Amino acid sequence: MNYLGYVFRDIRLSKNYSLKEVSKGIISVSFLSKFERGNSDISLSKFSLLLDRLNLTLEEFMFISNDYKPTHLENILNNIKRAYENNDLALLLKIEEEEHGKWLKYNITSYLYNSIMIKALAHNLDPTIIFQKDDLINISDYLFSVDNWGFYEIMLFGNTMHILNKDLVITLSKELTQKTEVYKNIKKFNEEVIKVLLNTIVFCVEANKGKETHQFIQYVEKISEGTDFYFEKTKLMFLKGIYNIASGNQTIGTEMAQNAIQTMRFLGDINLANNHELYLEEKLAVIK
Repeated sequence: MNYLGYVFRDIRLSKNYSLKEVSKGIISVSFLSKFERGNSDISLSKFSLLLDRLNLTLEEFMFISNDYKPTHLENILNNIKRAYENNDLALLLKIEEEEHGKWLKYNITSYLYNSIMIKALAHNLDPTIIFQKDDLINISDYLFSVDNWGFYEIMLFGNTMHILNKDLVITLSKELTQKTEVYKNIKKFNEEVIKVLLNTIVFCVEANKGKETHQFIQYVEKISEGTDFYFEKTKLMFLKGIYNIASGNQTIGTEMAQNAIQTMRFLGDINLANNHELYLEEKLAVIK
């Protein structure tokens, strides 16, 4: 907290705000001065108001206070993403081993969850990588135990859902819709929720869960309304088409799916369009 006070003071001065301007209506000038000198702690609610006065988000402040560097978790996630997108299985397994080692050394459960998540992504690259039953139980038990899911819980679920059975995925996805309500006004948060639920809809379609498919489609439509999530909306239109085809409305469904594919091509994502076109052809072939 002492260090945060020093950082806050540097930012305030860089923005040419006086102690009086920043503290007015929130805390006393003397209290703010003590906080900046590291002589007093401050509540999170008051600190949040002070940041608002500086037109600064908490995320920006923490980035500055970390010497303009990503946090440990952000570094881990960036490294995981880079390794996965480059199909670098060796690097993924190395990161997994490091996180598992930290779990054994410090007994902090987040390291264990990170390890399982990384192993799940490695499984996509190498299906021979197996999971212990306890791995799946640990992930699901943790997610069920958390009252409000943040970015970490959404990321954890989204990256491990493919190793869980379909019924559990559907159940946890319903939990997600309820346990993320407190963050529904955060645009970036909703975008992550939608990405995960689009995958849930695919799970439901593949499992012939018509009722659940419809419910999740409606929920995604609701939280994406009025947003500029063009990729997500296009993907949803495609999945609505597949849902209609599975429900017997082949003509309408095919038209919706084809329109979505055409939009993908128009936006320049040819590979994505081709993959969805193949998926549509597979679904139509089954009906014929």
